[in-house]
This record gives sequence, C-alpha cells and structure tokens, in this order.
Amino acid sequence: MDKAYEQTGLGSWKEVEIRRLLKIFPEGQLCITLNGKVVASALSLIVQYDRFGDNHTYVQIHGDHTFNTHDSEGDVLYGIDVFVHPEYRGMRLGRRLYEGRKELCENLNLRAIMAGGRIPNYKNFAHEMTPREYIEKVQGKEIHDSTLSFQLSNGFHVKKVLKNYLEGDVESREFATLLEWNNIYYQPNPSVLNVERTDVRVGLVQWQMRPFASVEKLMEQAEYFIDAVSDYKADFVLFPEFFNAPLTRLSLFTGKSALFIPFLFIGLHYIYFLVPRAEGAADPVASG
Repeated sequence: MDKAYEQTGLGSWKEVEIRRLLKIFPEGQLCITLNGKVVASALSLIVQYDRFGDNHTYVQIHGDHTFNTHDSEGDVLYGIDVFVHPEYRGMRLGRRLYEGRKELCENLNLRAIMAGGRIPNYKNFAHEMTPREYIEKVQGKEIHDSTLSFQLSNGFHVKKVLKNYLEGDVESREFATLLEWNNIYYQPNPSVLNVERTDVRVGLVQWQMRPFASVEKLMEQAEYFIDAVSDYKADFVLFPEFFNAPLTRLSLFTGKSALFIPFLFIGLHYIYFLVPRAEGAADPVASG
C-alpha cells in the first residue's frame, strides 16, 4: 500500500484502520493477491447518502478514520479508496476491482456507487483552466488523467466538482470529482406503514401583515407557503399567531361582525372556520 502512495505525498492507511474496516464491513473490502502479497485493493462503506448530500469532504465520509459513518441500512456504496501496486499496473487489476464493486452493489440492492475522485494531472493545467474545463477536456479525450480517464471508462459519470475534498492533495489542488454509477437493477424497498419516524421537518413562515379583500385572497397567500414547504417535504407548516387578523377589516365593509377561529395546520392540511353572524346575535356553538 505504501508503494502506491509514494508519488502522491498522501499518507496510506494504518494497519489498525484496515482491521477496523474489515470488522465493520468485511464484504466491502476487495483485494487481489499474488503469492500471499496484496497487489491491489478497493475499500468501501455503505452510507445513507442523504446524511451527506453532494457537498462533503473525504474526512466526513469515513468519519475521520473511524468508519462510524457505515450504515448497513444505507442506500449507497461509497468507494473510499482504490490502489494498485506500481509494479502491477497496466494489468487491468483496477478494472476487476471496479467490476467487483458493481457486483457487490447489485447483490446488496444499493441504488448507486459514489466516490470522490482525484484529478492528479490537473496540476499541469491549473494555471490555464478551471477544474470544470479540465474535466470536460478529459471527457473529450483531449487530456488524459490516470484516475479520471479510468473512472469514466468504467461507466462512472461526473456529477459535480467538490472543493477542499482531500486535504493535502496538491496534485488535484484539493479538487475532486463526485463520481456516480447507477445500479439499474436497484429495487426500492416497499414503504412500510406505521414506521416510527426519527425526525420531523417543520416549515416556518415569515408572514408580512397586509390587508386582504376577501377570505379567498388570504387563502391564496397561505396556499402559496403551504405548497412551498411541501416541495421541501415538510411534515408541518407553522404560521405566526394571529396571521389571519387582517380579516377583521372585512366587518367594516359587510356591516357584520365575525367570529374567527385560527387555522389548524396538521401535516400540510388545514381547516379554517369563518362564521359570520348578524349584529346582536348569539355566538354560534360548535361541537365535534
């Protein structure tokens, strides 16, 4: 392993870290041996990708060498390293490791393989082009990058450019490609009813007080915010107290007073009551 990292200036994994990784997720660690000697290896974890999203660092993914980010119930196989001994490069060992990862991803029914890829040849072009321009030229085969060209040839596509991904990666100027390979055989697990939720998302509305000519106009404004937070998959929406107070001005035009019961919002569904009554009439009684 040390031989594979000599020219990069990046440190290799410690034995205790590899042992920890093998204990946590043994089937995710692939290696090729020759006469009892490891000549190539691919290391990976399963993560719940929503926890990290598309903006993350290498340290965040592997939990600062603790690998406590591994989640056996996750949805993505994340490749944290691939290396081949310099004396055995050019023998398609890396391709075989990638094929092994794809097979593992399919067997575990994970939706994708993700990885942060170095762009080591960028050091020779950083003064004249951006990472995006560099990646486009590698994709167009105008420039060869030993890492990115290999990954593209193995069916991965670049989802975005990551900044400050791997500290100390001088060759890549600490940029990386967020790579993705989609498992076309992936079958989402069926939704299970009555599963206890571990989190709740609440949308908070900043409401500007303004006059409304009718209840319908107020409802249109409220529905705008409800639709907006619904797009963010919120479970509840919270409006300020007395946000419907401007409706009291309607009595100035109708000559009637009104009883307003605040809106009740539950799971993005709302109920409102506007009960008009003649002057001097008794308050209505509601039951239910």
